Amino acid sequence: YAKTHLGVSWIFIRTLVPLFVGSFVFGSVMNVPSGDVPYLLFFLAGQIPWNCFDGPLIRGSRGLEVNRMLLTKLYVPRIILPLGQMAAGVVEPAIILLVFAGALVHYRTTDGVWHVMASPRLLASLASIVVILVFAFSLTLWTSIWRAGARDARFALRYVVGLWMYFTPVIYPMSVVPPHLQWLMYLNPLTAPIEMFRWGTLPNTEHSWFWFGYSLVVTLVTFFSGVWYFARVESSTMDKI
Repeated sequence: YAKTHLGVSWIFIRTLVPLFVGSFVFGSVMNVPSGDVPYLLFFLAGQIPWNCFDGPLIRGSRGLEVNRMLLTKLYVPRIILPLGQMAAGVVEPAIILLVFAGALVHYRTTDGVWHVMASPRLLASLASIVVILVFAFSLTLWTSIWRAGARDARFALRYVVGLWMYFTPVIYPMSVVPPHLQWLMYLNPLTAPIEMFRWGTLPNTEHSWFWFGYSLVVTLVTFFSGVWYFARVESSTMDKI
């Protein structure tokens, strides 16, 4: 944000404006169901884990491309470059988490109800975030190579991730999905972790341990295959940058 008038304020503007606009449109205009909690909390509880995937993946995919000058001057383990770029991607979910905490206090003051589950189930929310971050890093091992080799990947990735969100229960609950189609939604490896995050933080929500196990297996397969692929083609990719 160098040479901008608002500077670092853009981080908060880019994060907060879509949150409140989305919450108003889907919660107040379209009346998307949110169970026993206000839609704002339901929406934020979906945005936190989703942004732990979206931001780190997009930024991590730039790891080789933006560090190409560094790679010509000294040797560093190239696999850490996508991971280093991912670090900037956790700023937005951290801001959303603060908004979520503020919303909880607001509803406690106005409604007299704590909508958060203060129980060991909070550890499940933490576990879901870890799985999502590992999955995002695993994908960057593939996409950072693709993006370094072809700039088309830059545009395609943002387009694919944008569509991906609509096939993930971020803005709507799984209960609105017809039962005969829910198994297709659960094939998405992000569905179960996001459902688990909500189950760990909000009352009267459900999730599936079976499908969370499936997501964990997909994450591990993606990670180990990504490490293999990255190690196999990183040298030839550097020649193209």
